[in-house]
Amino acid sequence: MKKVAVVGKGGVGKSFVVYGLTKALVKRGNRVLVIDSDESNQTLYKLFGFDSPPSAFMDFLGGKKTVQQSIIKRFQSGEKELKMSLIERKIFSIDDIPDEFIIKDDRMFLVSIGKIKEPMEGCACPMGVVIREFLDKIELKNTEIIIVDTEAGVEHFGRGIEKGIDTVIAVAEPYLDSIEVAEKALLLAQKMDKKVYFLLNKVPLEFEDKLKQNLQKKEIHISGIIHFSPEIYSSSIEGKIPQKTSIFNEIEEVSEKIWKNTDLIP
Repeated sequence: MKKVAVVGKGGVGKSFVVYGLTKALVKRGNRVLVIDSDESNQTLYKLFGFDSPPSAFMDFLGGKKTVQQSIIKRFQSGEKELKMSLIERKIFSIDDIPDEFIIKDDRMFLVSIGKIKEPMEGCACPMGVVIREFLDKIELKNTEIIIVDTEAGVEHFGRGIEKGIDTVIAVAEPYLDSIEVAEKALLLAQKMDKKVYFLLNKVPLEFEDKLKQNLQKKEIHISGIIHFSPEIYSSSIEGKIPQKTSIFNEIEEVSEKIWKNTDLIP
């Protein structure tokens, strides 16, 4: 497991799971680069305790319009790669990323690809191109891991973002629409020959057995369950996560299973 994408329907807690997994993996002695590829979510950096976000990596490449123009020229010339600055290199490392575009805290790093800033600025497709090539060209050391916090839904599969990913973790809340989006994401990931895991988040203890029975009937294998926490809900109003909560133990157990490549969905 070197490059991981956390996917699912909007509001299921992907960012929280990303934070929990990062915390667990750093605890194991890894260096973890979190990539914020969601052009809508504005507060991921706050979950990690940072006062402000890093400058958008899209701006490092000249901004969205420059990237769009580069993509058009690339297709017109038949070139296959986005030849711009750092991305122009065949490979680069975490340490090659300029300080302005990455936040560091010991062994945890955060990069933001870009956000929608203005009305009528067009689709987020250029961001998809950048993250895809970023993942394709970054070279990781043995103790380094990337976790990508994706946008809601499954459109990013169509953009090919998961091309450079080896592991997909689909997160769902315990209701039908959310589970079906996660199930679709898992099927798309399997078609791309990725390792896939299914996590249920915000599960009330009193509904756990019924939920397991229903998913068993649908032949959906659960890789892990994260229970509902009123404490986390309360603190999330301020965009924070309490540091001492049993939920992190649950995420750490899930991390161990994934790390050891157990509980893999066939």
